[in-house]
Amino acid sequence: MHYIRNYAFFWIGLDVKIPQFLVNSIKHSYNDDVNIYFLTDKKTPDINGVTHTIRKKLSDNIMIARLESYGNLNINKQLMFLDADSLVLRKFEGLTTDEPLILFRRKKEGHIINHKYPELYPEFENKTFDLMMPFLFGAIISNKNESSNIFYELLEIAKNLPERFHRWYGDQYALKIAVDKKLFKFIEYEFTDFIDIVRDENDLKKIDKPIITFKGPKSKLLIEIIYKYLTNSANQSKKSN
Repeated sequence: MHYIRNYAFFWIGLDVKIPQFLVNSIKHSYNDDVNIYFLTDKKTPDINGVTHTIRKKLSDNIMIARLESYGNLNINKQLMFLDADSLVLRKFEGLTTDEPLILFRRKKEGHIINHKYPELYPEFENKTFDLMMPFLFGAIISNKNESSNIFYELLEIAKNLPERFHRWYGDQYALKIAVDKKLFKFIEYEFTDFIDIVRDENDLKKIDKPIITFKGPKSKLLIEIIYKYLTNSANQSKKSN
């Protein structure tokens, strides 16, 4: 069976505890048979267990810096870009396609965006997430070398958005604009087929996908708890066998 064996994540900041759990979870799931690319700036501390650390001088604006980092990575293998506040619970089966990107679509639930958070976004007033940002940027699979050029295209779109998008939402909103303009080819899947989102403790009962990602400040407190529970359960299973 073909599995994705290349992962990349972006992180900047002195505290690297959250991305360290992501790296640990990948290595635990793959028994080290995996490449992990850490995309960052010149100041962020090293993270144990990554295969490649790619440091560049990046924008001070987080959304612009993220797109710059993604564009800097160019490998000719199927690779998954993940939010750093995610965990990989088991090997992710590769998805076959000739398109350069695989995107994961949000649920069409009609949740209204709080257009006043974290600052005023008048474009989002009375709009839903699935309408304005239909694809997750926190989980994208790159399938070809040309995906690097796509991220640079998204970077140029984001740079031309109002500055508030350079600080928040810029990556997802640029992706929506690029898709609407048909600037590149892609294949899409429903994210619920592969990814579970955890917002609070109530979501823990429903975890059964290979990847979980954590949304909202409360959920970040659960990352370490879930990681330790999963690894302890796996170790107990190995002992019983």
